[in-house]
Amino acid sequence: MVKKKQVTLNNISEIEEKISSLKLELSNFKGILASKTKSNNTSKKKELKKEIARYLTLKNQLIKNDLKKKVESKV
Repeated sequence: MVKKKQVTLNNISEIEEKISSLKLELSNFKGILASKTKSNNTSKKKELKKEIARYLTLKNQLIKNDLKKKVESKV
C-alpha cells in the first residue's frame, strides 16, 4: 500500500500557486501522451490529478474555516 503525500501548505495563495503549477505540468504530460511519445512513468497523469484534488480539498477546507471564524466573531 502506498502512503498518500501529505499536504503541508497553510496559505491559500501558496496553494493556488501550487495548483496552477501542477495543472501546467499535467497539461504538458497530456501533450506528451497525445503525441504518442513513450513515457517512463505511465501513472503520472493519475498521480497529478490526485495531488491537484488534495490541494483543492485543503483550499476548500481553509476557506470554510475562515468563513466560520468570521461568522462566529460577528455573533
